[in-house]
Amino acid sequence: MAFSILELRFSISTAGPVQSQIANRKSQVIRLGILSGLLIAVLGGCAYTTRNALPPHAKTIAVPVFANRTYIDEYTRKLEVEVTEAVRNTFIQTGELKLAGRENADLILEGEVVKMEREALRNDRFGDPAEVRLTVRARISLYDVKEARHIFKHELVTNAEKQGTSGVYNLRRGETEDLGRQKAIEDLGRAIARRVVERW
Repeated sequence: MAFSILELRFSISTAGPVQSQIANRKSQVIRLGILSGLLIAVLGGCAYTTRNALPPHAKTIAVPVFANRTYIDEYTRKLEVEVTEAVRNTFIQTGELKLAGRENADLILEGEVVKMEREALRNDRFGDPAEVRLTVRARISLYDVKEARHIFKHELVTNAEKQGTSGVYNLRRGETEDLGRQKAIEDLGRAIARRVVERW
């Protein structure tokens, strides 16, 4: 009987610390899970963020094919089609404005691609370009159908507004101008969409 009493006392004296350790571990796991969730949310939001200032009546937008004015310097074939698709895809991805036909849209975005420039950032030891940046420039106008007025007209937008690496490709790593062009156009599409939802 004395042995049983000692065992009971030992179990009572050790139960508290063990339960406390388990509770502490559970608390640490919960805190770690919350922090991980917050980190994922923050990193996910860094990919594409805008300050949506759209008025309540602006729900849909028409994006006709841009004009191509690059013939003034050096004509770049199909550039206007690729830029238009990049803008439309951005609106589809963000969901801030739904695409619509010109006759049914709340807003009409018109634009023209005016230039594509090449800039050598670094040369190799032979003096040939090793790293090049493409900058695509466009002018855009936004018309509010309900208000019957332009929100802005002929504003210049480029792909390099917020990203210094936009349109950059490295010839030494085997990257081609097509890669730089694709990156530049995608960034320009995002920049134009951002201008539309923020410029009110």
